[in-house]
Amino acid sequence: MKNLFPGLLCAALFMSACSDSGKGRLAVSIENMPDDSLICSYFTPATIRERGDMATFLVGGSRTGERVDFSIDIPDDGHLYKIFLAPQSFRADGPRQNIELFLLPGEKTSVQAVYEPKGKTIDYTVSDSSQQRWMEQSKTFERLQLRLDMLNATAMMISPERRTLGDTVYKQMQSIADSILQIKAAYIGAHPADPVSGYLMTTIDNGRTLDSLYNLLDPSVKEGPLKEWLDLQKEMTDNMSAAEHAREAVKEGAAAPDFTLPRIDGKEFTLSSLYGQGKYTVLDFWGTWCGWCMKGMPAMKEAYAKYKEGVEFVGIDCGDKEEAWKQTVGRQQLPWINVRADGDRTPVTFGIEAYPTKMILDPQGIILARFTGEDPAFYATLDSLVNKR
Repeated sequence: MKNLFPGLLCAALFMSACSDSGKGRLAVSIENMPDDSLICSYFTPATIRERGDMATFLVGGSRTGERVDFSIDIPDDGHLYKIFLAPQSFRADGPRQNIELFLLPGEKTSVQAVYEPKGKTIDYTVSDSSQQRWMEQSKTFERLQLRLDMLNATAMMISPERRTLGDTVYKQMQSIADSILQIKAAYIGAHPADPVSGYLMTTIDNGRTLDSLYNLLDPSVKEGPLKEWLDLQKEMTDNMSAAEHAREAVKEGAAAPDFTLPRIDGKEFTLSSLYGQGKYTVLDFWGTWCGWCMKGMPAMKEAYAKYKEGVEFVGIDCGDKEEAWKQTVGRQQLPWINVRADGDRTPVTFGIEAYPTKMILDPQGIILARFTGEDPAFYATLDSLVNKR
């Protein structure tokens, strides 16, 4: 399923102890709170670049009447952390159930909140004035964002055969995303020296818009505490733009770009080494973090067993650490050629915008077909090609 709005990948919840050096850096007090615990996640740009897991843990609070107080330990190691907080009984139908904020090095932040049971919402107030303004600004598009999130969840459940419904949902998503982008851009354009504009910039994944708005920012924001996050956002949108541009060149009838990547046994594999042997080649761009990729593995194994005499399969892992890749290939017993793209160069060269993406190449390396998502048309096309020989 094509993902028009890529975002950060959330790790599975796990218990984690934090460094004593950051003891109690984040204090949270919530009135009328039904839970006595919060889910806290934090990460840095380095976490994202290294394809690592965000630190996610459960923190217990102390209750005094209707108020629950939390003291949360976040390492104070020079990093500017992005933090997510949510009640343990988090529900997606509450638009203000969670809070996202930044914690600057050497600083402590306090949060006051009130839970409203009827609307199942939490209204947060942050001690840092700029982050409070950011939260107030976020309210101007939170209903749109909630609608977008719900449509995104719906899109993920639409099977590839129902293309008409899928196209309708994606058009709605694009319209809402454009409206949210306009609200953010209007604020940034009117307040180029406000740190809130920097916070908003870290949420924009439209490359052209990001570049134009970045040029408007005051140097105090560009070179301030958010610099590393702004650099990361630009890097990610640049990769997306490069993939979109490459997609125009890497299409049906074009020669597949050659590459050399490490196999799971440590040896190097070059794509063009398969050419001229009379076999078709299937390229499968996937990742262990991609739910649709993993769901499709049984069907891929069936296809490999059926066509291996006339088709070479090459699995290209993207976005995983080496250990996770090797463990998954072993556990899933994937019998074909498995290589790992360490970094974004190979998927960008092939114009990969969503996962899984599968390509069928002819025996000389010409792209015959390209499929995004677990599309039954991939297997039908492969069957047609092999059987007509």
